[in-house]
Amino acid sequence: MAKKKKHTLLKVVGTTALVGGASYMGLGFYMFRNLFDLKNSKLFNKNSDEQFNEDLLEFYDHSNRDDDFIDSYDNLKLHAIRITNYPDSHKWMIIVPGFASYSKDMLRYIYEAHKKEFNVLVIDNRGTGMSEGTYTGLGWNEHYDLLGWINHLIKIDEKAEIALFGVNVGASTVLNALGEYIPDNVKCAIEDGAFSEAKSFVEHAIQRYLKIDGQLLLPAVNAYVKYFLNYSLNEISTNRQLKQSTTPTLFIHGMLDELIPGSMVFDNYYACNSEKELLTIEEAKGNQTSESDGYFEAIFKFIDKYI
Repeated sequence: MAKKKKHTLLKVVGTTALVGGASYMGLGFYMFRNLFDLKNSKLFNKNSDEQFNEDLLEFYDHSNRDDDFIDSYDNLKLHAIRITNYPDSHKWMIIVPGFASYSKDMLRYIYEAHKKEFNVLVIDNRGTGMSEGTYTGLGWNEHYDLLGWINHLIKIDEKAEIALFGVNVGASTVLNALGEYIPDNVKCAIEDGAFSEAKSFVEHAIQRYLKIDGQLLLPAVNAYVKYFLNYSLNEISTNRQLKQSTTPTLFIHGMLDELIPGSMVFDNYYACNSEKELLTIEEAKGNQTSESDGYFEAIFKFIDKYI
């Protein structure tokens, strides 16, 4: 009888472990899908045209626009819009949109760059707009894409003087790219709302949405990242990239940002090894910084030092 009870207990423990493991990996997949799968995420808005005022739309419709395409390192067809309203100018801004956004969502930024007589290349990140792909790499896969766009632009204008600009995941894309070889054409960079490490961002998102310790579920999420995206959250580091940077950089963050904590801007700022400036906007959430007084003035005052 005792042997039979012991056998039954082992079956129950084994079954419980299997069910628990399945539940654990199921939660991991849930967070992976919502943080990385742009087609199925319920946490971020899908691609949709923002409601812009008529002046912005008229500016866009009358701009000299081209659709540019390059192939990514992993054989995705990537798209960007190139706006050349100043054909004799070599001043360029490359704009990298944020979560689940695409090129036209950045129309306000494009317009502000236009007012300062910059030509613009605004990217559709992988999985958005007219670019192929399913997953965001949270700025890691995308930073290789950005390097491709920089080289593409220099082929078009070998005298290009380039300012890089990105918001949230686009900002992390920019910061990661700064740790690689950057052509001298890139004169400065501006990031608004980057996270310090993809790993830390995922842990924070788990805590925020599931109300559990993010470190506990991270291995499950990371298992899917390694399978679908071919990198490990434990092996990549924006801070490491920034320590290798020589590109002057302006760091911006809305301190009421709930998705990407404001404390992360300080991690990035202090890790950066190049010339740098810091702009914290105390009363702004992550998607509200551009509405703050003096926001664009601060950006172009910084750019004017280098271009």
